Amino acid sequence: MYFLCKIGIIGGTGLDDPDILEGRTEKYVDTPYGKPSDALILGKIKNVDCVLLARHGRHHTIMPSNVNYRANIWALKEENCSHILVTTACGSLREEIQPGDLVIIDQFIDSNSLIIQRYWEKEEGDDASDRELFVTDKSGWFVHLFELDFAS
Repeated sequence: MYFLCKIGIIGGTGLDDPDILEGRTEKYVDTPYGKPSDALILGKIKNVDCVLLARHGRHHTIMPSNVNYRANIWALKEENCSHILVTTACGSLREEIQPGDLVIIDQFIDSNSLIIQRYWEKEEGDDASDRELFVTDKSGWFVHLFELDFAS
C-alpha cells in the first residue's frame, strides 16, 4: 500500500538535523506572515518526500515565544505538504508514559499568551476552543507509515 504524501516536519531540539534527509536541498522562502524560522530543507526519508524546518532555527537562536508559527505553517503549505508532524519535548504525569516514549496527541493546552494563535481575526462570539485543532485520521496511515518505512 502506498500513500501519496509530502510530510512537513517542524523539528525542535533533536529533530532538526538535516542529515535525516536523503538528497537534501535548501530553500529560503518568504510568506505573508514574514520569514519562517529557517530555510526549508527538502529531501526524502525512506523514499517519502519530506520538508524539514527547524522551529528554533538551525542555530537555536529563536526563543519559543518568538517563533513565527504562522509563517512556518504557511511555508509548509506552500511547499505542498499534505501532512505536518511537529515534535515537542515535554513531561507527563502518567506513570505509563516513560521518557523516550512517542505519544501522538489529539489535544493540548497552550498557555503561552504571547503567541498569535490563529490565522483569522477573532470575531464576536468566536472561540478557538470550539474548533477542532487536529484532523483525526481514522485510517491509521501515520502508524502504518512508521511500521512500513521508518521502523526498518
